[in-house]
Amino acid sequence: MKKKIFLILISIILLTACQTQTSDKQSTVDKESAVSLVSKQDSNNPEFKYYHFNAEEAGYRSDRSNVLTPTFYIYAGPKTVDEANALVAEFEMSDVVEEWASNVYVIPPINGSTYSNDDMVAFIDLISQAPVANIKLIGIDEGATFVNNKLAPKYGYLIAGILTINGKVDEGVSLREQVPTYIVNSDEAVNLLYGQDDKKVSDTYQDQSNPLQKVVVSNLENELAKIFEDAWSKILSQNYRMHNDITEFYNANAKEITSGYGLEPVIDFEKLGIIYNQNEEVPLNGEGSYTWYEYVPKTIKDASKGTIPLIITLHGFANDPCLQGDTSGWVEVAAKEDIVIVSPEWQEKELNFAKVDGLGEEGVLELIDYLKETYPQIDTSRIYLTGLSAGGSKTALWAAKHSDVFAAGASVSAPGIDKEELTQLARDYNGNKIPYLYVVGDHDFFQMVPVDGSSPFGMPNVFFDDPNVSMFEFIQAYQRMNDLPVSSKPDLNLNPYFGVALSNQVEGILGDKEILSGSMVDVDNENQELIRLVTIKNLAHWNYRPEAAYIWNFFKQYERDSETGQLLFTQP
Repeated sequence: MKKKIFLILISIILLTACQTQTSDKQSTVDKESAVSLVSKQDSNNPEFKYYHFNAEEAGYRSDRSNVLTPTFYIYAGPKTVDEANALVAEFEMSDVVEEWASNVYVIPPINGSTYSNDDMVAFIDLISQAPVANIKLIGIDEGATFVNNKLAPKYGYLIAGILTINGKVDEGVSLREQVPTYIVNSDEAVNLLYGQDDKKVSDTYQDQSNPLQKVVVSNLENELAKIFEDAWSKILSQNYRMHNDITEFYNANAKEITSGYGLEPVIDFEKLGIIYNQNEEVPLNGEGSYTWYEYVPKTIKDASKGTIPLIITLHGFANDPCLQGDTSGWVEVAAKEDIVIVSPEWQEKELNFAKVDGLGEEGVLELIDYLKETYPQIDTSRIYLTGLSAGGSKTALWAAKHSDVFAAGASVSAPGIDKEELTQLARDYNGNKIPYLYVVGDHDFFQMVPVDGSSPFGMPNVFFDDPNVSMFEFIQAYQRMNDLPVSSKPDLNLNPYFGVALSNQVEGILGDKEILSGSMVDVDNENQELIRLVTIKNLAHWNYRPEAAYIWNFFKQYERDSETGQLLFTQP
């Protein structure tokens, strides 16, 4: 019963991060249809009226995870619904809205004439109704001045991109946080507001430390379609925001947590040289209706047989499998290192995001066989398994159960859901040695670390004493399976997070965060690393993009003899 409650709670929490997708994956909408705004009224603030279009409700869906889906908030002064629709039509933004299944809001002043502080409050109230991800703010004329003077300075921390046209800015206004911005027909004061101290090259201010933070000053005339097309190409399509420092992005209240919404890139597969194959509700070996996503480097066509590694990445509980490709960093690693990445819908139908047939353990193994046949370039000695949260727990179990298939496993932010089965497996283990990496943030609300349950960052009265959370049993199981000394109980004097003695324990930097890592080694085999445990400071329960390259550097140490199953150590 405890485990069931645990899984239900995870489902409730994680599903808040995702908009509801249409159950008919093949449904389409006539491309001639346009954005059609309708009048809305805020139930909590009857004076706040606006115009809204929801592309999903109109039948569109994006082929990417919906944390990337842009939501457009347009401030353009007093407007009727017909005038608002005419304005959106003039932008010619329908193709973008439909492709990404976006929401569009056109928001006139509450008092019917000019924007005021009441409109600032209404904005943050509206934003706070869903997790912050990809907010795009458009201001025109007096709406641009309102954006420049009020919204950008106060709420820039959660805005992923701004388009401002014909606006002004009052003297003394400054930004607390920079925002990628496209500026049209404004004076130098507006340019300097958004460009701040960044280096200006031609028409662009660029933050030298952050390629996503740039400001384009445009000389386009007031042709809204051309302006939007250029702004979308250069600024608005490039990024989204995600907070994962002190809590998970889907739990971050935009009113209470006012920093740490870092800019994240929207990956362009074509530019990276990645083929994105979407296998949605298709049979596998002639049976079922399964979903998986393939990220295949274009270089595979010139690769020799048996030369390309394969990484299977398992999503978190009830997550859209697209999230692993879009937010984990694995696609960038695939492009750089020539790796095939596959994200399957592994959970059973009753639990998974799209309510499709779930592959499960045996299905994932069948999928690997299918992939090897489809891509003979895959190196069967270099197949690896990784996963987030519940997918990380399954990684710990399946990598051990199938040590003849996987050369190594890596769990990210994984609670110990499958530790009982893994512990039983380890007691009578007769498989091969299996290298294992465990990575977790010190702000994870499931409180996996410290392993004694003493984290001050857990979710009060929910997970603190839940026996499914503890992952110390993962460590013990992998110690047994790798013929290493087994820790009887945790001792935080040995390591402040995992409570075990580690070789090469070292503080370091991953991305822009501090980490503490350490290893357990095979002293009988030149101290080869078999287990690595890593804590990332100021990270909550989610993927952290730099982790992917870090995990790959761990995986590169290992291969699996396809005939004997023997673990082979290689030079990284």
